[in-house]
Amino acid sequence: MMKMALTISRAALGVFLVSVLPGIAIARQGKNAAAEKYPASYEGGNLPLHRSKVEALLSKDEVILIQHGRRIAVPASSITQVACATDVHRRLGASVLDVVPYVHLGESESHYVGVTWMESTAAGGKTPKVEVLFRLNRSEYNSFLAGLERLTGKKAVDTNQMRTTVRYD
Repeated sequence: MMKMALTISRAALGVFLVSVLPGIAIARQGKNAAAEKYPASYEGGNLPLHRSKVEALLSKDEVILIQHGRRIAVPASSITQVACATDVHRRLGASVLDVVPYVHLGESESHYVGVTWMESTAAGGKTPKVEVLFRLNRSEYNSFLAGLERLTGKKAVDTNQMRTTVRYD
């Protein structure tokens, strides 16, 4: 009798988990679809932020930047340009680290995303453009860039592929 009760309780638990877990997964996907979080580092620009970690959230119609409790919301419709770049540099002791072929332990790669937008004033006019530069880790870079492109409808400009002209006066 005890074995039968244990078998029935295990079966009931199994049915419960099979019916509840997919609902939890769908709820989690719905939450992620509402706002995608990306940890980044604010590298520069004309926002009143410190050069340190910032959390970038991509919601349905805006980009939200959060740093130390400060929240800056940028409407996706005001974003005028998205740029991306990677920078590869050699690490200290690279000659020792590059002993293994095809592994490139002596190189470090940084991934950058730049965003430019026009900020509206209280009177309804446009002020000069706002530019920011973020550094992301390798795993977040592609998904953040794809999310920005999808949100803004603008293709990111790869600044590594653009020609740079230097003029000396």
